[in-house]
Amino acid sequence: MYRKFASAILCVAVLALASATALAASKNGVTTSKNGRQTIATKPQTKVFQPYVDNDAPASTIFSNLGSAYPLGVYWCCTGGTISGPLSIIGTEYWEAIGFTPSANANVTKIAVAVGYVTGATTDVILSLTKDSGGVPGAVLKKWKLKSMPSFGSCCVVDQKGGASIPVTAGTPYWVTVSTESNSDIWAAWNMNDVDQVTPVPTAYAVGGVWTSYMGYPGFGVKVVGQ
Repeated sequence: MYRKFASAILCVAVLALASATALAASKNGVTTSKNGRQTIATKPQTKVFQPYVDNDAPASTIFSNLGSAYPLGVYWCCTGGTISGPLSIIGTEYWEAIGFTPSANANVTKIAVAVGYVTGATTDVILSLTKDSGGVPGAVLKKWKLKSMPSFGSCCVVDQKGGASIPVTAGTPYWVTVSTESNSDIWAAWNMNDVDQVTPVPTAYAVGGVWTSYMGYPGFGVKVVGQ
């Protein structure tokens, strides 16, 4: 009888823990997939958005999948790759990356990404331009801190960083990554692009800082600008 009672108590405890874990990855209508790697806004924002204005000359674009022709649909509002610090309510450190290969030699002067904030006392993430290392992000060429991100679930605001001139070589793969710091508790998400739902692109994710490559689609919303 005691063993049956103890087993019942243990079963209830396990179920309660599983329920708590599931609830931990949900905040204000934003939740995660079962494996935690995808973030979904179940209640898209209803406020009036400022349309996206693309001031970059077309010739300066090295790579872009932002929907600049659709200022109220620059990227998909409600699904993205999870970006989370090790102390976040997700409970795991997740990073994301997208690869691109320049068609001509250039100098990267600005990168824009569609990253939205969900929750956490930490309110910044790390944007990096890196070399390739066997199909995953490698040595960092330049990194910036992204602050004042829009709330995840919007459609139009991008986070832009520049102020540098980083040479890239035609035909050579590079990566744009979004990561977190070791003491971060942020939960954010990198929105999927809204212009190509078919063509696989080089993507990678990291769990605990270890990168794994895959061909994903659609890719994460990004624009790389240069001269």
